[in-house]
Amino acid sequence: MFYIYVKQHKRFVEKLKNAYQPDPDKDNFFYFMLLPCLNEGKVIQTSLKRLLKLKGQKEIIVIDDDSIDDTILQAKRLKGPIAIVQRKLPNARTGKGDALNSAVPTIQKIMRNKKLDPKNCIVGVLDADGILSSNSICKLNQGFRDPNVDAIQLRVKMQHPKKILQTFQDIEFFVINHLIQLTRTYLKAVALCGNGQFFRVSSVFKALGTTPWGNALLEDYELTLRMELHGLKIKYIDEAYVEQEALLSVKKLIKQRARWAQGGWNCWKYLKPITFSKKVTLSQKFDTYFFFIQPLINIFADFSIIYLTIKFILHYIYNPKFILTIFILMLISSFFFGTIFTIIYIRELKLTDKANLTIHASDVINEKFHVRRALLSIGLISYIYIVLFFSLIISGYHLLVGHTSWDKTQRN
Repeated sequence: MFYIYVKQHKRFVEKLKNAYQPDPDKDNFFYFMLLPCLNEGKVIQTSLKRLLKLKGQKEIIVIDDDSIDDTILQAKRLKGPIAIVQRKLPNARTGKGDALNSAVPTIQKIMRNKKLDPKNCIVGVLDADGILSSNSICKLNQGFRDPNVDAIQLRVKMQHPKKILQTFQDIEFFVINHLIQLTRTYLKAVALCGNGQFFRVSSVFKALGTTPWGNALLEDYELTLRMELHGLKIKYIDEAYVEQEALLSVKKLIKQRARWAQGGWNCWKYLKPITFSKKVTLSQKFDTYFFFIQPLINIFADFSIIYLTIKFILHYIYNPKFILTIFILMLISSFFFGTIFTIIYIRELKLTDKANLTIHASDVINEKFHVRRALLSIGLISYIYIVLFFSLIISGYHLLVGHTSWDKTQRN
């Protein structure tokens, strides 16, 4: 990851210089922005207002999954190209994939009424709190100008990362996930995320039908696998981004990651089709296998750390100075990756700010890290596996007891 990051950095800096390059294709593409909502009254208006300000042709489709708050009322207060799809129990709250698929008839109706060319129709998925950087449409147009590109994933960032836990999530998405996507770009195995994913209607509907999303708890990665099985090309764009709300509670974080981990287990059903597919490349298969076994590696590693630590202490119980020395050395060495990620994070924030891409001034609040905050961030990044270990255990438990409901994380 670090090698590819360094190799690609010059290209990235050059592209940022033209972050707002004039877009001759601004009216060539029509965007359908899907916002699946369940009790999103706190954030939906802010997101809709920002989307309405973006240049280009678009229709925003709010998919209400039987909210019990004022989500629909907030959406209806705004004027503009906004359509509302309402789902009601018992047919609602059956998964994000089902909610997204329920918007397809509305998309098709609008396409017929406006006589739109499916090749130039783009479907985007945003979280209800998702806000696109102002150059997003320009960069998406440039990406979809290539007829061979079937889908695009934008970079993801956290908004207002004031608390240390929020800063960790910002580093995780804006840096670590970014490095992973750069590596996947090299492998031609870019993965879609739940927020900021876009695809071309013509090729995706032709390959996957009018219900492209599955119902795994990780519906974005499931869609990635389904696209790969049909030989569709996914591109990653890093000079535009979508921001979302970061969690403030460790409990919420564990709950969220448990759902993601369980969603990964759900996707194991694609192991055989991926293995025997002639359309999925060898590098894509390698990426998929690693994704599948990563939770197993993490669980094994966590239990190994617990076992070996206890065994080490018992073995040298009568030599406390030696134990203390070793623990200090291990503590220092364990901060290596956390330090590197934090340095890259500060560097990326400065580049983003310099390119005038910042959505809110508070998004780059960590551009000037204080020593205490930097050390806390490095420590949390280095030892977050201790917290996320509980997420893996919970996800395994949910699988064993047959718990498959969508445990949506509540807004802050």
